[in-house]
Amino acid sequence: MLGAVALLLLLWFTMPVAMASPTDNDDGWPEWYGLLESRPSGVAGEWVVGGRTFTATSATVVEQEHGTLQIGVCTEVKYRVIASGYQAIKISSEEHHKCNGSDDDDDDDVERYARIESMPSNGLIGDWTIGGIHYTADTNTRFKQEYGKFAVGACVELEHRRDSTLLIELSTERDYKCSGDNDDDISHGELYGIINSFPSGLIGEWVIGGMSFMADNTTQFKQEHGVFDEGVLVEVKFYTDNNGVHHILQIETKGRDDDDEDDDDHSYQNYRGHAYGIVESMPSNGLIGDWIVSGFVYTANAATRFEEDDGTFAVGARVKVKYVLNANNERVALKIETTDDDGGVEQPSHFKMYGFVQQKPTNSFNGQWVIGGVSFIADQNTQFKEQHGLLVIGAYVEVEYIIESGVNYIYKLETHVPPGAGANLHVGQIEEIGGTQAAGVLNATPWKISGQTFLVTSATDLNDLNSALTIGSTALVNSYTDANGAQVATQIRGVTLNQRLFLPSVRR
Repeated sequence: MLGAVALLLLLWFTMPVAMASPTDNDDGWPEWYGLLESRPSGVAGEWVVGGRTFTATSATVVEQEHGTLQIGVCTEVKYRVIASGYQAIKISSEEHHKCNGSDDDDDDDVERYARIESMPSNGLIGDWTIGGIHYTADTNTRFKQEYGKFAVGACVELEHRRDSTLLIELSTERDYKCSGDNDDDISHGELYGIINSFPSGLIGEWVIGGMSFMADNTTQFKQEHGVFDEGVLVEVKFYTDNNGVHHILQIETKGRDDDDEDDDDHSYQNYRGHAYGIVESMPSNGLIGDWIVSGFVYTANAATRFEEDDGTFAVGARVKVKYVLNANNERVALKIETTDDDGGVEQPSHFKMYGFVQQKPTNSFNGQWVIGGVSFIADQNTQFKEQHGLLVIGAYVEVEYIIESGVNYIYKLETHVPPGAGANLHVGQIEEIGGTQAAGVLNATPWKISGQTFLVTSATDLNDLNSALTIGSTALVNSYTDANGAQVATQIRGVTLNQRLFLPSVRR
């Protein structure tokens, strides 16, 4: 009997194992490489590879063509993101060089960051154009999609032999890594994030949005909108040197405007946002109580504003909800209004929400995100866009999502300049709302305020809680200048002439 058991164990550790795959083609799953740190005695259970825990099931495929899957062996995991973590689709042993980021002789390898210009129309094997150069990927090319899926315009890191354009490895990367000058390979970036920690004398290491930065005597410190403190939202402009160190060029506080609304901490601690969706349930007696809109609960109280300009409130009605998070991380509705606006979603079954990132995965974009008090899952199908700052803790984002089996899957996650954080302020009378669509800006509506045109998008915070935003009323506009020179509004707030306004400077 003992001999039979020993024989079975020997067969397990020396022969490739193939089991029924949950998919006929596993090429589309994201990949993770690392040394095997722990594993169950069989297949099902928790595997720890390169510091990440994966859950294997009886359907997980296990391959040992490059050696026994034992502790210390280089391991590749193809996986899917699930609500509870990462589920292993296939686990395989690999050649050791695949886990140290280089080939057998890396002196002849070239690594660079660039954007995808074209790629195979079906799958990943074939011809690619990246950064103006044509490359080829074959079955030996390693593909990693930890920072979004491969797509035209995506930033990637590629590796190839100096005398060849055959790709050894191709990985999606953070957007700022493709912003560098080809002459010095120094990347420049920008982010809006929450201060986690900072040095008492300002010079030294800062941790902002979960990222580490260094400030020195050349750094510009700006505290016009409040003093530096933990939990304060800041805008950071930085560059990354060849050693991967992030150096702060300028850091500026971005406190919330003094609008005398229902919370007076004048910071982004009470995260605000808005959402577009469908009413799934509402209070049975009146409007005060819990509303469920496209999967999320919003609590309406006596201070909540209700408007029925585009139909009446009912289950199935389309609404826009303006919300704030309370001390318990619950969404309190500041305003609920019927609307025909879906926020510009790409598919009819999708919904859209704007809010601040509170939690994100580490060393990857795949995994669980918490935005506006809601948990979302990003996987290999998610699109990420960082045109208006990096995706960090405290970033203001647009999340387009779909609900499947009670799980909120992110279809697209995109950063925006936070409400009130733009560089420009303008106060004046509203003259026009709507007009000719602005070139180069999708889903933007032009507003004219005292002769100045501003572009209003679905990300713009339209704040009429204190004063109406109608033709002839007075408004305070915060905006930034886009690449085409247009003024894009981050926030338009209705004000009255006798209302207190604290404007350090009004720039027109």
